[in-house]
Amino acid sequence: MSEPRRHHEPRRHHLVPQMHLKRFADHKRRIVMVSRDQKKRFPTDIKNACVQTDYYAVETDNGRSQEVEKLLSGIESDAATAIERMLSGKFPPSPEDRAAVALFIGFQCLRGDEAREGYEQITDTLAKMMLANTTRQGIIESFRKREGRDPTDEEITAEKRLLSNLDGVVLKPHQNESIKTMLEIAPEIAEYMTQRGWLLVDHGEPCLLTSDTPVVKWSKPTGPGAHWGRGWATADEIQMPLSPRHSLVLARNEEIEDSVFELGRKRGPELGAEMNKLVAYSARRWIFHHPDLDPLRGITLPPNGPIFTIEGNTGRIIPDDW
Repeated sequence: MSEPRRHHEPRRHHLVPQMHLKRFADHKRRIVMVSRDQKKRFPTDIKNACVQTDYYAVETDNGRSQEVEKLLSGIESDAATAIERMLSGKFPPSPEDRAAVALFIGFQCLRGDEAREGYEQITDTLAKMMLANTTRQGIIESFRKREGRDPTDEEITAEKRLLSNLDGVVLKPHQNESIKTMLEIAPEIAEYMTQRGWLLVDHGEPCLLTSDTPVVKWSKPTGPGAHWGRGWATADEIQMPLSPRHSLVLARNEEIEDSVFELGRKRGPELGAEMNKLVAYSARRWIFHHPDLDPLRGITLPPNGPIFTIEGNTGRIIPDDW
């Protein structure tokens, strides 16, 4: 039986919502889209930027569900209204606006390729570690369940050799699992965001870019081997460009009160250039900016690496930005 038709099913999912990209676009909704290696650069309508089919779709007993995409759309709508109020002068934000923007940031931290690739990398590595350490009894029980008989000694040896050599195999979790993790953790990240000091920064003139990973972490250098202060909860600052001229900085310092910083047309672009480097570096595939700006000038990016480094002897997971 063929699958029933779904009318107006929202299958084009934006990893970065249009409500964010439109503030970096011109009056015709055009934005410049630059590949992270800076080999591709072209203008496009924001409706076509950072789109993937069924990226947030969930497989259920009743077929494909787009409820998560609808949930994200609602979060984006509430945050868009709150951000517009903030940029129009209503800052510090009301408790309701603060919660709406924090929830949007919490989901934006986890909804893109960076978070999904990181989850897949951890799943692949840990699953291979578990399989490589499967006991003889575990191999026998698995073989018996699969084949309906006990394995020979030769079959046990072959199975053990196979499980210990999975370098050419990628063990990828189902998309449902990645989405489930996002839904569980994003509200927790949002709660951390509400507890920080919020700084709305006016850079004096348009100078900022954005990317497919627009929310970034920043901490003071702490020296080799010091890994404190790099997570969403513990980073010194969480930064996000809101428009070519404005950024939002969420500071961990408890003494910092919600404030507006007007940096001026000298200091503003200088600090904006530093944020541009961080946002561009954090991009997985695409960087975006207003057609009249060139905020990538002078920025050279190294090739993308893995999201995490996993120590082979301990299994300890270290984020790439540590």
